[in-house]
Amino acid sequence: MNALSDDELVLRCRQGDPDGFAELLYRYKNPLYQYILAMVRDAGAADDIFQDVFLAFYRRLAQYQPEGKLKSYLFTSARNKVWNFFRDGKQEVSLDDTNEDGTAYLQENIPGPDPQPLDGLEREETARRIREASLRLPPAQREVIYLKQYMTFKEAAQLLGRPLGTVLADHYRGILKMRKMLQDEA
Repeated sequence: MNALSDDELVLRCRQGDPDGFAELLYRYKNPLYQYILAMVRDAGAADDIFQDVFLAFYRRLAQYQPEGKLKSYLFTSARNKVWNFFRDGKQEVSLDDTNEDGTAYLQENIPGPDPQPLDGLEREETARRIREASLRLPPAQREVIYLKQYMTFKEAAQLLGRPLGTVLADHYRGILKMRKMLQDEA
């Protein structure tokens, strides 16, 4: 089933195939959830928003036009629900928050097999330095850098409602600023 395109899975969902919807959910669970969590910094709220995104998609399945844009559709829906979350909750948006142990909500460390213990420590230190540098970026640059992990520049531009050139420039400037920050620390 994972060899089918998103559009083919949408068509199967419309025909009542529950496996089609399950496959779409599986495909987008990690990137979409990580994006939502990075924005709201609250696992419970991220769970709720993620469920709302897919529930709304399921309810609108008959109206959705499969044109190869499901990823953009889902991320746009998620972004709108995130902003509604902040608007309705009267919460301030700050992408600079960290949790109790000082690590950023914007990046999760995924454990992996370490060939050498010191290599693992070096990677952790590098990841920490990159995370800290990213938190010092302006929010527009930071958001583009995080979105780029899950989509193309064109998709990110459409999602953000910004010209492609602006998104490319924000990404480029953000990377340059992070590079300079990391070099200055060394």
